[in-house]
Amino acid sequence: MTGILIVLLIICLGLPSLVWSAGFQEQKLFDGNFYSIKELIKKIETHNKELKVIDHQIKIVEKDIDWLVLKINQIQDSGRTVSSKLKDAITIKEKKMDVLHKNKNRIESLVRYYSAAVSKNNKQSLVENILKKNGSENSLPEKSDIPNPPALIEHKSVADVQDNDSRISKSDLQAAINKSDLGDWVEIVGTGTCLQMKTILPILFSSGSADVAGEYKSFLKKLATFLKPYDVKILVNGYADTVPIKNKTYPSNFELGAKRAANIVHLLINSGLKPSIFKIASPGKYRFSAKGMSKQKTFERRAEVTVVFSG
Repeated sequence: MTGILIVLLIICLGLPSLVWSAGFQEQKLFDGNFYSIKELIKKIETHNKELKVIDHQIKIVEKDIDWLVLKINQIQDSGRTVSSKLKDAITIKEKKMDVLHKNKNRIESLVRYYSAAVSKNNKQSLVENILKKNGSENSLPEKSDIPNPPALIEHKSVADVQDNDSRISKSDLQAAINKSDLGDWVEIVGTGTCLQMKTILPILFSSGSADVAGEYKSFLKKLATFLKPYDVKILVNGYADTVPIKNKTYPSNFELGAKRAANIVHLLINSGLKPSIFKIASPGKYRFSAKGMSKQKTFERRAEVTVVFSG
């Protein structure tokens, strides 16, 4: 019993000091008065570098999530069952994103506090210097006599840049599409970081051919011009009908579908888009089998373009 009382007494005496110590450290973390201006500026520079790294990591995770969602949509469209591993991967990525954003918010809070402290100390030092120069410590100079302190270079995060430049809402993107005369060709689906643009008018091909008809070339050129300012990934799916094909050029419908998709990609690249943003897929005839065959084979010989916006 005596031992228990001694332990409780130690806890009662030590807890206030521990709480005070923790509070002191927390206050020191957010109080610029504990550091010199030079130390504060150094901390701001260090934190801004950390923020750039975090922003880069966030952008990578966002792109990973976009591609996982796109992959799941493709699997569902083909009538297959989506692996639980893919869904779990999205959950893991989202949790990682949450941790990154929390860490980013914490560091941004520190930068704001330290920047305010530097600004306050600079103004105070300037006022004191002016007073000494005028030989009077009792009269304050006019506000216009006090120059503004050197502005710190504020960190501009990737999220801020995207909000202002490339991260646009669904309605804004739709308005831009309509202005570019693409409204009859494409539609916008999804929201947030999974904003996608898909072709609604089919790009059709002749039987056994992968040549892109002339009427589609002007559309593809206009589409490439529209997409140049955006950070995107583009998936092109090429399809074939159920008529078997087997020759030197196309051993099967898979190769025929892939060539149709590839020819579209070449036209988009020739119109100014980077090759690194493309991915080609060829389900051949089987996607249509999974979802139900069209009564007209003309509509089975097609290609579809899906654009994933990274914002």
